[in-house]
Amino acid sequence: MPIKAITFDFWSTLYQSKTVDYAKRLLTLKESVERGSGSKVDPEHFETAAKLARETWSRTWAEEHRTMTADEWLGVMLQDLRLTLEMEILAEIRLNMEHSILADAPILAPEVLDVLPDLASRYRLAIISDTGITPGRVLRQLLEHDHLTQYFTHLTFSDEIGRSKPHPSAFLTTLAALGAAPTEAVHIGDLLRTDIAGAQAVGMRAVQYIGINHDQANGLEDGRKITPDAVIRSHEELEPLLKQWNEFEIS
Repeated sequence: MPIKAITFDFWSTLYQSKTVDYAKRLLTLKESVERGSGSKVDPEHFETAAKLARETWSRTWAEEHRTMTADEWLGVMLQDLRLTLEMEILAEIRLNMEHSILADAPILAPEVLDVLPDLASRYRLAIISDTGITPGRVLRQLLEHDHLTQYFTHLTFSDEIGRSKPHPSAFLTTLAALGAAPTEAVHIGDLLRTDIAGAQAVGMRAVQYIGINHDQANGLEDGRKITPDAVIRSHEELEPLLKQWNEFEIS
């Protein structure tokens, strides 16, 4: 069937992250926790607790196909530290964590602004993004700041639907909003396990974008190799590829 819809990953596909001073962020977080608990925290214990929270986030993402919120992340860390914070301070820390990306805002991937207007005039576009500590409502602010929301019919963020890629619902709920069948849609993303395998599992074609991150994971947990339907290094390669696929479907 001819392609009607295109879905894009957010990180390392539409946006490229900036280098962040995580040591500085961790120190700021430690100072806030100490202020909220009224207790001094051993630096090594704090680093261990933060590492535990990061590892718990990664394990939840990989095994449960959902992304933990900032509240959950903080909950894991504070439980390990055996600390309780004042509610106002806890809410302040959560908001600071969720909005910290705005101080080191990611930059648009090359060619994105060049190709999106034309693609949006030909296809229905959507974003399917797994969120980290930064929730979908903040990522929307970035998209609006860069005037990109006008090109997308629908935005799907894992923290809002309770599921992350490669779970089928991340893709199927988006396709339903676009009014497109899986065979009429293509997903563009960088990660093999989540973007490529997840899209292909529901019947979509999947294109791996390697212009920022070249993920070379060997395969799925059951040993099956993940092979994209196509690999592109530049977003400018997308339209010729889609045209080729559509012409093949018609012929």
